[in-house]
Amino acid sequence: MNLAALKPDQEIATTELGRFLVLFDRLVSETELWMANTPPEKLDWVPIDTPQVRFGDRLTKVTIKSLYVHMAVAEHKWSYDLSVCADGETLQLPRDPKLAERATEGDFMVNAQEMHRKNMGILSAIPEEQLAKRMVFAGDDSEWTVMGFLWGMWGHRAYHLGNLDIYLRQSDSTTPDFFSFNPKKMA
Repeated sequence: MNLAALKPDQEIATTELGRFLVLFDRLVSETELWMANTPPEKLDWVPIDTPQVRFGDRLTKVTIKSLYVHMAVAEHKWSYDLSVCADGETLQLPRDPKLAERATEGDFMVNAQEMHRKNMGILSAIPEEQLAKRMVFAGDDSEWTVMGFLWGMWGHRAYHLGNLDIYLRQSDSTTPDFFSFNPKKMA
């Protein structure tokens, strides 16, 4: 499957992986709208800082920038790990401090967009037999198929897009409308 095939009116969108790829790519592009509305001085802003404003040990200073980088790093790690995991393997939490550090160097948005392009290439090449493999997610010992966890990855991004939305609203910034996907043809 090539990336040009990510048009929902083509046959690819009739497979579950094809639908996932279209909808995941649209959700990532939707996230870019929130980032474009973030005033630069609010990227590292923390509206409230309590011990509860943490996402495990992977994201301890929750900012708009750190959430964006967290999503990109987690998806990059998961995309590769899901593409090669053996049946019955445990999928580890997406810890990669070196990648997270590299992602924040220079233009962090360009770095994240490049990771997404690579992820789409990895994900679009996953064969059907790999999608059916079962694994356990180390985060909570839940059992998934690779395809099922891809939808979990979509949910992870949607969850954190909600976090970005709340932070933007708390900073008195304009937020985009959800369902403003581009292109408009969905899976």
